[in-house]
Amino acid sequence: MSKEDDLKRMLGEPKAAIRAMILPFFIALAVVEVNQFVDTYWVSGLGVNSASAVSTIVPIYGLMTCAGIGVAAGITATAASRLARGEYEIAGRLVSNSIILGLIFAVISSVLVAIFLNPVIDLMGADSVREEAIQYMIPYIVLSPTITIIAILGGTLRAEGAATKSTVIQSISAILNMVIDPIFIYVMDMGVFGAGLSTVISSLIAIVIGLYWYVSNRTIIPMNRSTFRIDKEAMREVLGVGGPKSIQMVISNLTDFLQRIFLIIAGGTTAVMLYNYTWRYIGMVGLPGRAVDMAMLPVCSAAYGVKDVERMKAGFIYSSKLVIGAGIIFAIILFIFAEPFMSIMTQEESMHEILDMFVWTLRASVLLIPFSAMMGVASSMLQSMKKAKIPMYYYMFWGFVKLGLYALAAYGLFGIDPFEGIIYCMVGVHIFGAACLIYLAYREYDRIKKEVMLHNIDEEVEMI
Repeated sequence: MSKEDDLKRMLGEPKAAIRAMILPFFIALAVVEVNQFVDTYWVSGLGVNSASAVSTIVPIYGLMTCAGIGVAAGITATAASRLARGEYEIAGRLVSNSIILGLIFAVISSVLVAIFLNPVIDLMGADSVREEAIQYMIPYIVLSPTITIIAILGGTLRAEGAATKSTVIQSISAILNMVIDPIFIYVMDMGVFGAGLSTVISSLIAIVIGLYWYVSNRTIIPMNRSTFRIDKEAMREVLGVGGPKSIQMVISNLTDFLQRIFLIIAGGTTAVMLYNYTWRYIGMVGLPGRAVDMAMLPVCSAAYGVKDVERMKAGFIYSSKLVIGAGIIFAIILFIFAEPFMSIMTQEESMHEILDMFVWTLRASVLLIPFSAMMGVASSMLQSMKKAKIPMYYYMFWGFVKLGLYALAAYGLFGIDPFEGIIYCMVGVHIFGAACLIYLAYREYDRIKKEVMLHNIDEEVEMI
């Protein structure tokens, strides 16, 4: 399929457009998730200390990716909207400036992490795994642009409906990492440092391929010398969606970091590992929902660009049905096969001793899966309508509620085992979060629909 066909499909019937992009996005996400699973497997072979160190410090890596993910959402929404109106040159300036923003944010994140990494480890009470945690983070600090730019390139390609190209970029990075990981970790005896280094080198290679597509005119959106210059207006437009999305991601990852403090209070660094490994599986079965979410954003953004509110609604409802259905099915599968799934991750003797707790944690957590997926879809719907500040503010509120409940559970104030209390709270806040975000998305859609109807009436009166 040509680049023109990709764009035409994205601007066409919303259900068909979303369906066409789900599979490529799912493949990309699946490869990335399998990569994370394999990475976790290799690290777990180093023993409990190394596995706990990576599980404990991974929120810091998550914080470093926030800017890239936010800008990626911003460029997807804004460039798709521009393309729907035929404004290709403006879309090119948006794409180029999103890359520039990625470089700027990467440098800032590296400096901040280098300064605050040790104090953060102290705050988390994870001194026992300090050395391994620092070793894991060094490659990300030194080569931080790789983890922001690869996310942004995926967003720029999704903006023009190039689902296959976006998938290729993400897949190349993940597959290379799976190949290099054991070499660096075991053959070259780099340990957890090798795990981090493998990730950034793999991402760098994929970025080079993606940029080559742009400079060789293999994309709808142009990126050349005329577009690749600092344009404050273009940056402002991208950050109109990407800024709140980045802050939303920072809040989510900061919450993820702070909740680890309560997990450590509840059950030490082992509790963090139990939580983290459970989310490896939850993340994996959540891939169809995330693929739908990714496909919906450019389709609904393009519809918003031409004020086609019915296409927006159709895309949102269709996406919601898909993620809820998939979420229920995978929740049942995970519950039934929790023990064999967790056995894969606990081959090392010290890990196998706590297999029963791994199984309980996974089974207790599966109920949140469809609700977590709906939080993503509703949030993306708001972003497609250029209302990214609403989910940003909501996630801030949601984070406070979540941490408050975790704190109460960690100190045993619910009258049950502290760790078990945290898991129950985790399920509850996701159900609550999905209900609130769905309501907010529908409220904003209704408001925009009324504005469009009034605008159309005014135009008809003027014609008369």
